[in-house]
Amino acid sequence: MRHAFTRTAALVSVVLGFGACVDDECHDEDTCTDDSALFEQAYDESLQPGKEDGTDCSGVRVPDRTGFNKRIALTFDDGPNPATTPKVIQVLKAHNAPATFFTNGSRYATPGAKEIAAQIAADPSFILANHSQGHLNLAQQSATKVASEIDRTDALIRAAGETPRYFRFPFGSSTCATMKQARDRGYIVTGWHVDSADWCYASGNGVCKASTFRYVPDSMRNDMKAYVMSQVRANNGGIVLFHDIHPSTADHLDEILTALEAAGYTFVRLDDTRAFPKLHGATPQPSPFIGTACTTNAQCAFAGGRCHSAGFCTQSCAGACPDQSGAAPTFCIADPASTSTVAGICVSKAAAQNGQCASLPGTVKTEASRFIGSSGAAPATATVCKPR
Repeated sequence: MRHAFTRTAALVSVVLGFGACVDDECHDEDTCTDDSALFEQAYDESLQPGKEDGTDCSGVRVPDRTGFNKRIALTFDDGPNPATTPKVIQVLKAHNAPATFFTNGSRYATPGAKEIAAQIAADPSFILANHSQGHLNLAQQSATKVASEIDRTDALIRAAGETPRYFRFPFGSSTCATMKQARDRGYIVTGWHVDSADWCYASGNGVCKASTFRYVPDSMRNDMKAYVMSQVRANNGGIVLFHDIHPSTADHLDEILTALEAAGYTFVRLDDTRAFPKLHGATPQPSPFIGTACTTNAQCAFAGGRCHSAGFCTQSCAGACPDQSGAAPTFCIADPASTSTVAGICVSKAAAQNGQCASLPGTVKTEASRFIGSSGAAPATATVCKPR
């Protein structure tokens, strides 16, 4: 279970010299909390293992932790801001990139903000979502205040033309009690896999200072694009957090999306159940692995994966092959389809997961010797699904 954020973080921020609030995050009449300390604690929390079924109370961790296959859901917090959100929308449209806007109800009072919210709600590529009324640390608020923070923005989103489905806690800061309040209202609570740290770069006029966010490598402190790319690569995609209220985010978004596209990433809606099945209560499809039936290389989307002519996913090997939980165990054999030089391929051992090879019609259940190659592995044999 996740513990509520404490005032210790705020005290630490004062000692380290953080400002009272990074940029334009405090929108309500209440005292603003320190963003730096809270975002750092959120980063720490994102690295904790958590429960894979998503039944804990974290507002940061997403139950889907892997299997994104270079799919990205772009999310933008804290708008709508008439000075910056229209440019963000323009860039997204230029890239045909869907996105989710987690909005603060207090922003809707700004002239032009309601019209932007209505534009987002009407666009099939976008989702208008709830980020509370005043961007408070809800883990430190009373139950009555939390209810008000959720419900006031809920009403504004509905007035804009969308039935809200997604809620994100400011800073990802929740307790089991606040999580229950959101879920009891039918919300899917959504954290993130990648924090772009755009709020940190914005606070330093393009430089993310170590005193503001210590997790950015020094080599990337003046290069938000490089930092985002490094974090996305580490997760192979996932849900990415930006803030559409910052001019620097709007100004750099095009180059970031261009770099992501060039690296082979694709953009999907947050409600894409292929990318985020557990978030939506669905059973994930088995991820492709050695021994999965296939017809094209694209269906074998794992490191080194390709589709063998016998109709199953494989990869090159010498001596040993990786195993994956839930999949049939594997074995490295000489590829009978190799015509020039002898090459090793990974195959499934005959097991219940493949019906003792019956689910792979291009193979035959047989004893095979290990392909050692230059690995120095010990000789061995196994019953495998060998290409015919």
